[in-house]
Amino acid sequence: MNRTRILTVTASAATCLGLAVAGAAPAAASSPVLTFKDSAGHVVAKAWYDDLTDNLCAVSYRDGKTITAQIGPSSGSGISRTVVHSGFGKPRSCTGNLSIPEDKSYWMYVKFASQPSKDTTFYT
Repeated sequence: MNRTRILTVTASAATCLGLAVAGAAPAAASSPVLTFKDSAGHVVAKAWYDDLTDNLCAVSYRDGKTITAQIGPSSGSGISRTVVHSGFGKPRSCTGNLSIPEDKSYWMYVKFASQPSKDTTFYT
């Protein structure tokens, strides 16, 4: 191989490597919302995680009907919390700032009254 060809191959390999490293961006954070509706299609309860403030919140719009929301790390190691709300005029229940590290995979599980539970995974 002559010297010109070696330099061309080396430059091409470095360019490809640079693109691969540049493409490895952090996971996109999200703020998932899980809602429950009655038979008429009205939202009767919801739970959400706010990535900006690191809060898990839940609200039941039906007095006496309880919503329970839980989050935890997909890895099994880290902050896990539960929040419960039963209506009765209280605007919502939230955990407060959980200070969860960025780019971590978390699950959220929500149960409302007798409706089937819902769950999702997301990145902080």
